[in-house]
Amino acid sequence: MIRATKLTQPAAKAAKYVAGIRLLSSSPIVAAEKSSNAFKPKADRTQSMAFTKKDGGTKRVRSGTTTSVNMSSANPAYYTELPKPKLDLLSKDTATATRLNTFMQIDEGFLQSTGKGRYPGHLAADFKLFGKPALLYRQVTQTLVDQMAQNAQTAPKRATVLDGLNGAGKSAELLKLAMVAATSGHIVIYGLSTLPWANSSRPYGPGFKSDLFVQYELANELLRSVSAVSREVLSKVPLGKSVALGKRTLESGKTLADLVDIGLQTPSLSHDALDQLLEIASSQTVVPVFIGLDEVNTLWCKTSYRDQDDNVLPANRFRLAQSFLPFFEGKSLAKGWVVGATSYAEVRFMPKDLKTRLCPPPAIPIANPDLARDPGVAELPFDVVKVERLSSPEAWGLMQFYQKANIVTTPVTEGLVAKKWVYANGNPRQMFAGVTTYF
Repeated sequence: MIRATKLTQPAAKAAKYVAGIRLLSSSPIVAAEKSSNAFKPKADRTQSMAFTKKDGGTKRVRSGTTTSVNMSSANPAYYTELPKPKLDLLSKDTATATRLNTFMQIDEGFLQSTGKGRYPGHLAADFKLFGKPALLYRQVTQTLVDQMAQNAQTAPKRATVLDGLNGAGKSAELLKLAMVAATSGHIVIYGLSTLPWANSSRPYGPGFKSDLFVQYELANELLRSVSAVSREVLSKVPLGKSVALGKRTLESGKTLADLVDIGLQTPSLSHDALDQLLEIASSQTVVPVFIGLDEVNTLWCKTSYRDQDDNVLPANRFRLAQSFLPFFEGKSLAKGWVVGATSYAEVRFMPKDLKTRLCPPPAIPIANPDLARDPGVAELPFDVVKVERLSSPEAWGLMQFYQKANIVTTPVTEGLVAKKWVYANGNPRQMFAGVTTYF
């Protein structure tokens, strides 16, 4: 005998809902729609979101994720494209005093080799507006280029750090130096930004049998840059000794190019290859070496990375920073120059004690010795070159180029240049902001 079971109200609703689903799924209409969807190709989001306007007049055509403008029917009185200024390429041959206060182009191949589309400092905005990478050749540029030529013969015992206010042009000067060094036959080891070494944006991990943390990806990228920029020069320098990298051993007759190749092919050996490269390159006298690090203050900062116990790691706990720290703390090259540039954009990575030493407050008269500033605070293990504000001729050259690049559309007069220069206090970054407010 089957006994009827009385369902509660919620259970009855659930049973009725399940029965409805079964009835709906068995419907011939739904079955037919399912069958048609089974053979329907998946929509291409790129194409399905695209559109094309009909012909006629100036039109905007969108294909996929890129947008282009067809100007064939545009009124030439309003849309004539101005010719872009032709500039000389910066190199060891063109880096002369005759180019002072003029703009010079930076080789785009060099920029791609060192940054893969990234630019140091705030230069990305400048280059995008100019339509090409170009920088002003200043008096400080000529001074640094002359010093580098001298150091290629007799290297100084101390490194040099470029310092100055935000927007003064420190990153630009370091980039120009690296460009000239690359065309002068130097081994160029150029880090356009050391901020990823400290800001916890890249992979890292504890080293094997070491208390130092490793950043294989960053070390590999730096080796790739060195190989791309200085491949020919690296092949001229023999190792001079046998070098063991992992399970491989390079004989003394091999070159620095062979050493770098192993580091590129095996990322886990990137740090070993970089350390060996720095050791051998710094002691040889076959070719000069240029080591340039932007945002060099990160070598002494507290990073945003943490250890296994969630403690903040200082930069000197990383193998990458430890590879370069000696060169800014007394170690010298046999031939070449070590140059860094500071950055105050990320204040958390500018140590207060370093900032005080770079920008010491005015000394209190010795008449009050209890309040006098300790003279030892100003002692640094490297030389400091201050990148000052623009001179009047440099400001004039800057504004003239802005007019040629169609950034400034009014006539460039002494009054206009003086006005922009005074408002910006001669700061190149502030002058750029003053003429691009509406861009």
